[in-house]
Amino acid sequence: MKKVSHLLMIGAVVMFSAGVVAPASAASGPTILYVSSTGNDTTGMGTVLSPYATITHAIAVAPSGTRIVVEPGTYPESLTITQTVDVTPDYAMGGSAANTILDAQGASNGITIAGLQASGTVISGLTIENANNHGVFVQNSNNVVLKHLDVTHNGQAVNKAINEDKAIELVGTANGAVVDNTVADNDGGIGLSDNGFINPGAPVPAGTAAPSYGNIIRDNIISGDSHGCGIVAAAYDPGQGVWDNLIIGNQVSTSPAGIVVAADVPGTVTEGNAIIDNTATNNFLPGIILHSNTPGDIVSNNSVIGNIISADQADPEIKADNQPTGIIVIGAVDPVTRTIIAGNRISGEHYGIYLDNAPGTLGLAGNVDSGVAVPVYPSTSAILFPLVPLTVNTHHQTAYFYAGLWPGQPGMVGMAKYAPNGTLSRIYPQWESKALATQVGSVADGLYEAPGHYAIPPS
Repeated sequence: MKKVSHLLMIGAVVMFSAGVVAPASAASGPTILYVSSTGNDTTGMGTVLSPYATITHAIAVAPSGTRIVVEPGTYPESLTITQTVDVTPDYAMGGSAANTILDAQGASNGITIAGLQASGTVISGLTIENANNHGVFVQNSNNVVLKHLDVTHNGQAVNKAINEDKAIELVGTANGAVVDNTVADNDGGIGLSDNGFINPGAPVPAGTAAPSYGNIIRDNIISGDSHGCGIVAAAYDPGQGVWDNLIIGNQVSTSPAGIVVAADVPGTVTEGNAIIDNTATNNFLPGIILHSNTPGDIVSNNSVIGNIISADQADPEIKADNQPTGIIVIGAVDPVTRTIIAGNRISGEHYGIYLDNAPGTLGLAGNVDSGVAVPVYPSTSAILFPLVPLTVNTHHQTAYFYAGLWPGQPGMVGMAKYAPNGTLSRIYPQWESKALATQVGSVADGLYEAPGHYAIPPS
């Protein structure tokens, strides 16, 4: 029985002359429609006293901007949303993801949000389960918010209709938010990609060509992915791209790889993305992967900062000794450039950071905690500066010398650091400056004596 106070909250109902009750809405607020497993789509009016029986029917009759309040219960449905709606459990009556369940058994997706007219849609506080492919699929809709969801056991179909199954998949979207969700035991975790001729999240190429940018994936807990990685931001369509997205504060475990940022098709772009303060542990591939896969790819200006990474496994593409790895940055054909890797805590791995065709990688020092045999592999000097001497006369002081231009990075040079005993410590990239040109000696030219002291940031 509804409490009187709860009835007052939804506003007065309007009585037609025929005695039919119309859906309630405040004069200055959005329409509110109610759904209950004990309701009726034929005789119901979408009010708290006369709710609809299905979310599908409520969406079908809802004008854009409607709030759809779902009473606790299990709803065997699959939703398609093409206008702006807010679907939420009845929190005032104890509704939550634990007791408000969308069971999409037999359907391709649990929820499909499609097109610009659906921009601004909010889905919160539901369990979404048992879809053949995606739990939630968002295509060409911007400013979509997915929060406080339990998304589980999706993508389990034996004969899959699509190439990429994710609990949550966004393609061709801008400024969306995937926040505070629990994603467990799906085929894949959370995916973000551009849209165009190639759309691995759809049965056929579909939707409008568009990049994915400005999205935030935050504070999600992801585990138990059977095939797809925990979080993937990948570009598939030339002329579009995946850029300036933020992946922050997530926990990813027991998945093929923790977090992947990649360009997967020739001529695609993935840049300016930030992977910050996440935890990636006990995954079956490295904790974080940045990957350029095909000719003409641009994977550049991405940041990996402040993450906790431990007890992950090897990537088959590691060309050295195939061992567990925390972070791997690899350009299969074209290089991955200008990556920042800083302030991460890596433990329980063989390789802390593994680089392959990754010039201009910044940071590198200070990322490893304990239990890591090789903090950074291979030495940048071994890859890019093979003629730099291994020892010089440093007069028993730490010394820095110019090592040469950093290959493929205009305006960037290599700086060689030598320990007080004269042995080469490491070579790292730095932007060229007038001070470097006038104050620092060059080991590349055989000049081992710097003309003056150069104050360089500690490495």
